[in-house]
Order: sequence, then structure tokens, then C-alpha cells
Amino acid sequence: MFTLQISYPVRDYEAFKKVFDSDPAGRAASGARSVRLFRDTEDRNDVAVLLDFDTKDSANAFLGRLRSEVWDKPEVLGQLMTAAPTARILEETAREGQGAD
Repeated sequence: MFTLQISYPVRDYEAFKKVFDSDPAGRAASGARSVRLFRDTEDRNDVAVLLDFDTKDSANAFLGRLRSEVWDKPEVLGQLMTAAPTARILEETAREGQGAD
């Protein structure tokens, strides 16, 4: 499994969440198996998103769509973010505990 990990420095969590929930890059149709949204416990406007994909290609394709269709729009970065989001793709190599196979 491959996980796309994205860090979002947002101006206002509620405004970000409204856009996130509208799914502008098409998470639902991208092959994402699961989506998890986190907020830092100290800085509530520091948001992390983890999206799980079956393949690295699927994760890369979604990241490309996210960059071109969402992040490159000035109204998104200028109004919702304090800085550009960062992203990386992680490959799961082991799992322990609840939910492990």
C-alpha cells in the first residue's frame, strides 16, 4: 500500500474543511482506499491528510491532479493557505496492531 501524506498550513480550518469536503480533485474517483484528516493538537491550523492507494502510480496521479487542479489556483493558496502544501508518497513496509493482516 502507498500513502500520500500531505501537510497543509491553513489560515482557517473551517474554511479549509469546507473545500476539502467538496473534494475538488476527485479523491472519491481517484482510487483512494481511505482518507484520514488530522489536526495538530497545538496548532489547530496545521492539518495533515493521509490518503491510501493500492499503487504508487495511483498516488502520483492523484497528487498531480491535486497540484494542477487545486494547489495551482491562487484563490486556494492565497485564501486558504499560509504557505504551499507539502506532500510525499510513503510505501508501507510493515504493520502491527489492530487492523494488521
